Amino acid sequence: MRGLVLRLLLCSTLAVFVVSAPCVAWGFGDDLRGRAPVDLSADALTFDQTTQSYRAVGSVTIRKGELTLLADELVFRAETEEASALGNVRLTDPEALVEAERMELDLATGRGRLIGGRILLREHQFRVAGDVIERLGDQDYRIEKGTFTTCEGEVPSWKFSARRLDVTVGGYARARHAVFYLRDIPVLYTPYFFYPVKTERESGFLMPRFGASNRRGTQASIAWYQVIAQNQDATFHLDYLSRLGLGKGVEYRYIFGEAETGEFNIYHVSGFSAEPDYTAVDWRHVGRLPGDVRVTADVEWVSDREYFETFGEVAGEYNREETRSVVAFSRYWPYYSLAGQFSYTRNLVEGSDATLQRLPEVAFASLRRPMGDGPFFFAFDTSVTNFWRREGVTGQRLIMRPELSATFHPGEILEVRPAVGYRERLYWSDDDGGFERQGIFDFTTRLSSRFSRAFDVDGRRVHRIEHRVQPEVLYTYIPDKDQGRLPQFDVLDAIEPQNRIEYALVNRFIARLSAPSEPSAYHEFLYLRLSQAYDFQDTGADLLLPTEPREGFSDVRAELIARPNRWSHLELETRFDVDSRDDFLDRFFVFNVGARVWDTAGNALALSYRYHEDLFSYLGAGVDLAVLRPVYLNYQHRYDFDVGRTLEKVVNLEYRAQCWSVFLTLRDRPEDTEYLISFALTGLGRVTGIGGRFGAAQYQ
Repeated sequence: MRGLVLRLLLCSTLAVFVVSAPCVAWGFGDDLRGRAPVDLSADALTFDQTTQSYRAVGSVTIRKGELTLLADELVFRAETEEASALGNVRLTDPEALVEAERMELDLATGRGRLIGGRILLREHQFRVAGDVIERLGDQDYRIEKGTFTTCEGEVPSWKFSARRLDVTVGGYARARHAVFYLRDIPVLYTPYFFYPVKTERESGFLMPRFGASNRRGTQASIAWYQVIAQNQDATFHLDYLSRLGLGKGVEYRYIFGEAETGEFNIYHVSGFSAEPDYTAVDWRHVGRLPGDVRVTADVEWVSDREYFETFGEVAGEYNREETRSVVAFSRYWPYYSLAGQFSYTRNLVEGSDATLQRLPEVAFASLRRPMGDGPFFFAFDTSVTNFWRREGVTGQRLIMRPELSATFHPGEILEVRPAVGYRERLYWSDDDGGFERQGIFDFTTRLSSRFSRAFDVDGRRVHRIEHRVQPEVLYTYIPDKDQGRLPQFDVLDAIEPQNRIEYALVNRFIARLSAPSEPSAYHEFLYLRLSQAYDFQDTGADLLLPTEPREGFSDVRAELIARPNRWSHLELETRFDVDSRDDFLDRFFVFNVGARVWDTAGNALALSYRYHEDLFSYLGAGVDLAVLRPVYLNYQHRYDFDVGRTLEKVVNLEYRAQCWSVFLTLRDRPEDTEYLISFALTGLGRVTGIGGRFGAAQYQ
């Protein structure tokens, strides 16, 4: 009996024995491996000396560890370690559920056969069924005349059927002569298909996307996701655009070590006949070089501005007029920092010949640090920039600015921080002047204080509220100097004179939250800031917001941030013209507000309104609805009151079933109307965009 130890216990007609022989189960785990005992019980149990086999009949149950096998009848041959189960066979463990009319299993090798069998992999919700299912190894199965799906039910929402399926748990289900069914309706045939049977990243096709657009015409997109290594992957996508051509793209993602991450994307459209070609390149990188130097890259390039108009999907993207590429390096110490960058801007409307580029720019900063034990501090900033362009004045600029400051606390209730700086600018340019320099002083003084009071609150979660009042005063003085002879590269070459005082009052309301068995938490639920400035001279502009040149009192600015609870948020900014003689409400010449409320179920409402007198009046709204489940709705609307028309309407609909989803998108803009449809099956990602990185193509 090959070391078989048998213990037979009788209880009425119930027989139980314990087997300590090495054995292997049909299940996907290791529950029947090793020498742990196997408990078998049945209504009747007999032993045949001739065949050296046990026959169990009626309510047969085998248990070992977390694995259980149920059947109407069971024959176990001790000599060969083979088992045959018949009638209502059911094998369960934490990883899988197996059901069959009949099962034959070699416990020594783990190989076996199911007749009329079904297998459910719990972690993946992967279901496979077939007339004959063979277990070829620990993770490999072959199914004749089988089906597989991730849906529940006798008639699943979708399934693949095939003459033969080869399944590798943790890998793929490979099907030959496969037919895709929606319920019982065949809709697609393919001679070969494979489907991932794992939750880890796995190479394969993503679900396609289809649609139509005024600009792009009929469109279809399919993508292949490729796992290159544990730290690298890529997506290759192919788009058919009837009015433009054939789009090809690659998205490559990588992580090297703990500090090197990035993504490189390239997309190209080959035009049909006379249609133009489009190309877009994008590279994002964050990493470190030897010497603890941090490097970042944000590089973008497109062949034509129409690329954004054609493939842009969100406001601020399809109306872009330039691309900007920046590669930056930085190194930080406790009191110092050194940074440099190469910045190139490409103007897609007027051309880049006259666009000023910073190639390169280097800045060094000595942070504010104490001078001895007194109240005085010293800081130093310097930068050097090489300005280059094909047409126009070019040159180099060196800026050095030392600053001496101090901090005083008179009466222990007021903080006074005066600071005086000197900005020296030196220029070398190809203009007629050649070399130029000029220095200019600046002086600031900041006064601030803080008063607070706490109030006890008898709330369910809120037990204490603190009200903080923070008055602030800032005085700035910059002398008026003629800077007309300097090259005018940017705003640092024409520093406006100032003789200005700004005062503000800040109110903060902070609640202390506590719950049983949880530490206390603090939540700032209201922030309010009121500010105004007074100019002692005509500065030429309101520095808070450029409007008209003014002298005297500026507009009153109000900022409000409210977070009354965890599912709502409100931000408001407005400016009030104190000099205007208009009606009271008409004197609010700037008004920006944004609000959002949401819940944990997926419902949300967002509103935003931006208004600036004589410049723009714009409304944006968004709604997410989950109350219609299994239908999920997202609606976005943008309206321009100045021109009296809708800028954009977007409707996203998702029907989410237990094992699949269908997505419908309608995007309506004055220049384009687009319809898109895509599908998702559990276990397969889907293409959610067309046009590469700049077209917001993402893969889920």
